[in-house]
Amino acid sequence: CPTGRVGMLTMHSFMFISSYEKLRSIIREQAFIETMAHAGPALFDVGNPGTLQTSAYVFRREEDPEARQNAVGTYFRLVKEPDSEAKRRRFEQALANLRAGKDDPIVYRYRQGDFDAIPGSPWVYWITPGLRKVFETFPKLGEIAQPKHGMTTGDNYRFLRYWWEAGTGRIGFGCTSAQDALKTGKRWFPYMKGGGFRRWYGNQEYVVNYGRNCEEMIAGRQSGSVPGFRHDNPDYYFRRWVTWSKVASGDFCVRLSPGGFVFDVAGCSIFPIEDLIFGFLGVLNSQLIQGLLRYISPTINYEVGHISILPLPTDFGTKLKRLVDQAIALAKADSED
Repeated sequence: CPTGRVGMLTMHSFMFISSYEKLRSIIREQAFIETMAHAGPALFDVGNPGTLQTSAYVFRREEDPEARQNAVGTYFRLVKEPDSEAKRRRFEQALANLRAGKDDPIVYRYRQGDFDAIPGSPWVYWITPGLRKVFETFPKLGEIAQPKHGMTTGDNYRFLRYWWEAGTGRIGFGCTSAQDALKTGKRWFPYMKGGGFRRWYGNQEYVVNYGRNCEEMIAGRQSGSVPGFRHDNPDYYFRRWVTWSKVASGDFCVRLSPGGFVFDVAGCSIFPIEDLIFGFLGVLNSQLIQGLLRYISPTINYEVGHISILPLPTDFGTKLKRLVDQAIALAKADSED
């Protein structure tokens, strides 16, 4: 093809791997997407077809930046067809409809410059104009309250316990800072460690050996016995915050961390100002956020980087706060049964 580039890409997710980063660089500087056949899973007969996502594409070289931005590509969405033969037949049917001047529901037209509406410019050609407008209009979560990673103990078997193993008398409850924790003389402190699906409140099962500001873990890292220990963002420990599980098999959900906890790398956290905490909980647990995350986080990992680019309002209203307060109370009562 003298005027373009043709290639096949196989990947877990064509939006978020290094190969995509290289392709995006080519497009931004040299070309635009003229055509894409997004086959998705099950194109190849492999052990687990769902893990191998595929896409075929045609780039067209274009030196003029404005022309690249305004170029409109044609996209064939074949992700729902069960196997390669079904994908082939459906693609040929859609192509025949196009040649006959007919519309087809699996065919999308998308302007190249509109990908920039979402930070990172993922190739989400199937997003509706309304949802794209949401990304363009509202500030990003990371602009309001930056998500943070927490501690990595390096040896959970050694440094973590269930709260009932340590015993409530040996746990430092209610601390508001690392300095406050040090004054208690306690060894064990509540630890927010991600966990299974639970909205609003809960997953408060663990305590961590944070005695003398994690003296034992620091000594282990220095001696080489705990090389994986990381003490990230200690100034945010023990505050009240919004937390979620980094790895989840189902929908994204957030919970209130009520204060007094150290947090884990898998229990990612956001620290909005106090007046916004309940608004964050309400909006981030909404179905709208579930829908938006399907465009920016197609895997089971809800990374800090994905969450930080979610569009979020800054005025939540008093009614939402009341509803979230009730939801937290119900979830708390349920977790204590």
